[in-house]
Amino acid sequence: MTNTTSDSDTPINAPDIPLVVLTDLDGTLLDHHSYSARPAKPALERLKQLRIPVIFNTSKTRDEVLVLRQQLDNHDPFVCENGSAVFLPRTDGSGYNPEILGASYQDILKALHQLRSQGYRFRGFNDMPDSEVAALTGLSIDEAHLAKQRHASEPLIWNDSDSAKAEFVQALEGFGLRATQGGRFLHVMGNTDKSSGVDFFRHYYAHYWKTDIQVAALGDGGNDREMLEAADYPIVIPGVNTTLSLNNSASVTATQAGPDGWNHCMNELLDQLQKEQPCG
Repeated sequence: MTNTTSDSDTPINAPDIPLVVLTDLDGTLLDHHSYSARPAKPALERLKQLRIPVIFNTSKTRDEVLVLRQQLDNHDPFVCENGSAVFLPRTDGSGYNPEILGASYQDILKALHQLRSQGYRFRGFNDMPDSEVAALTGLSIDEAHLAKQRHASEPLIWNDSDSAKAEFVQALEGFGLRATQGGRFLHVMGNTDKSSGVDFFRHYYAHYWKTDIQVAALGDGGNDREMLEAADYPIVIPGVNTTLSLNNSASVTATQAGPDGWNHCMNELLDQLQKEQPCG
């Protein structure tokens, strides 16, 4: 288990390489088709031995991530719902301290209720039974149930014109909210994105490790752009249809997709950083 804390001010000994890794999941650490992270296991084990946290930074919900953390033997903090919520494991093992970086789910639902009353036509996960979410996403009923347990964002199916959607997105700003299109769903959230997780953990670990830290980030999709551009070591994983081009001169692009590219680039970065460590 990576030596982290979340509920005391006790200083933590920093790893020899004061690095934090934030990673997208689907299509990045997890294979796009099989959802396996097996090819990335060598780099994940190496990071664990070096006591470097691997923080999932994903559009998934807390309950979805908890399943994956158990499968991947990950015990570090994590970021959910596109940077909207951070979950910090309690040191006594009793659960998690949530930090809502954007708007709360109840505030989002309240705003959406008001906008629906103004004539905007959409259907959110909160309006749907588990079976409907499963049919729309391809998830199992159990997985769809986990996807509905939300803290700080709401996916919508838009049922109106593009011009009405543009007006709706502008109206959200009056509630301190924003919307981002992610494939089929329009995601409504507070004024956050995945870079919020980078900023949070840069300060979080600098505080507990009592040193400046650097952040590596890995992602493959458009909603990973802000995270990657905010990182010191951005690693682009080739996407299914497109490969991101970043406004960050330090960025590198993996030659392989998914966890194969993740493993290769992470090992290369660790080789580089270990060579730069002072002797003795």
